[in-house]
Amino acid sequence: MAVAQDLRPWGGGATPPLALSDLQGTPHRLDAYRGKVVLVNFWATWCEPCREEMPGIERLRASLAGRPFAVLAVNLAEPPSRIRAFLERMPLGFPVLLDHDTTAAKAWKARVLPASFLIDADGRIRYSHVGEIDWSQEHARRAVAALLPR
Repeated sequence: MAVAQDLRPWGGGATPPLALSDLQGTPHRLDAYRGKVVLVNFWATWCEPCREEMPGIERLRASLAGRPFAVLAVNLAEPPSRIRAFLERMPLGFPVLLDHDTTAAKAWKARVLPASFLIDADGRIRYSHVGEIDWSQEHARRAVAALLPR
């Protein structure tokens, strides 16, 4: 599994918009998370590295409880019933957003899963990573902590 040294500084231009609903139908807009560091993770239940990565993302989220940090997991075009079945086996404390037609994934150029983007408190992508990474490792936690508002 990759470690956070594999986080690549972002050079891909402006942060694309992200406006999707979660499994409960609640809309989420990335710009509403200004002031927080946000991990945007594109994934699917059929993607084994994506499934393997989820517990580390959840541990990272839990370790930063009370801090200005959020996770948005964007599922690629799977039926909600399949996602709910996955979440019954692996409960997560962050929203799972539905990218029904992969429009968001295309805008973010998330061609390979999992694809992760670390957004700073000003809403700019600072780092990206394609493939599995253990977000609960100290290197990843440090990368996130360095972006947290002081």
